[in-house]
Amino acid sequence: MTTPDTPDAATATPPLVQRMIVLMLANLALSALLAGLMLVFREQLLDYQLAHLDLPAGTDLAAARETLRSSVWSRVLPVALIALAYLVVIRGLRLGRRKAYRQVVFISVIVLAGSGLTLLQPLPWWVRAINVAKALVVVALLFLASRPQVRDRFAATRRPDLVDGFQS
Repeated sequence: MTTPDTPDAATATPPLVQRMIVLMLANLALSALLAGLMLVFREQLLDYQLAHLDLPAGTDLAAARETLRSSVWSRVLPVALIALAYLVVIRGLRLGRRKAYRQVVFISVIVLAGSGLTLLQPLPWWVRAINVAKALVVVALLFLASRPQVRDRFAATRRPDLVDGFQS
């Protein structure tokens, strides 16, 4: 006999899905760390980027600095949006929603591409290190998402134990 507080086998989140959620939270933590460090050290980051840009002679350094300043904010603000999206996706994963599974794969590919692109930009070693760590976490997440047990859980066929994403 089960109590309302203890999930039964049909409603429990499978271990591989739980690991996916942990990896998503780890990626989010790394993103938040990177965003925080970029805010705290934004002036040093701007100095580093200006020193490593190949600017033509006579370039207005103040204008270039302002352009780079906006790029720092464009890296920080998406972290908050992704945090909200992750909360919705994690809830969907726990409920067994296929849409959440597809969103995990989509977000992971975008994060992997974004982390790879930052390696081509003039950024300090610590930004690169965090982005490499994020890429490794996302590769592990994609690996788990590709496991047959996970794919079967989120298969496109109508599942008899779920009606509209809720337990029947």
